[in-house]
Amino acid sequence: MNQAKQIIHSAALAICCVSMAACGTKYSRAPVAPPAPTPTQPVVETPLLPVAPEEPAVQLIQPTTSTPPVDAVRSLPAAIALRNQAASATEALNHQRAIGLLERAIRISPDDPRTYQDLAGNHLAMNRPAQALDLVRRGLSLNPTAGQRQSLLDLAERCRALL
Repeated sequence: MNQAKQIIHSAALAICCVSMAACGTKYSRAPVAPPAPTPTQPVVETPLLPVAPEEPAVQLIQPTTSTPPVDAVRSLPAAIALRNQAASATEALNHQRAIGLLERAIRISPDDPRTYQDLAGNHLAMNRPAQALDLVRRGLSLNPTAGQRQSLLDLAERCRALL
């Protein structure tokens, strides 16, 4: 009986030692190198083009595509529900609550320009034009629809008037 306990104790000790040693080991897969390209044409180096000076910092961000989408659904249902609750809070002039709800909506659906527009409007209502203008810029960077873009630009003008 005593010998069986000693064997079990030794086996448990060996398992603990192996598992502790494994905890300190860093396993990683070796990166697989992509196959070397087989050149079919000679490589031609492109000369560096001159870089234009930076635009002023107050300029709004322009969309990356030439035509904005006609109708893009970019919010998850939970974000839309939060945006609707925020609209109710805004109508009740509870801008702080609306801001909290809209910030949650942005965490859920960060690519929706409408949410940034609503959040900017609430910051503007609380006399925070600099924060509102920053949110307008973020909304414009998300390639809004034509109607959203115009609303964001109108909101930007109101922000600039208060700065």
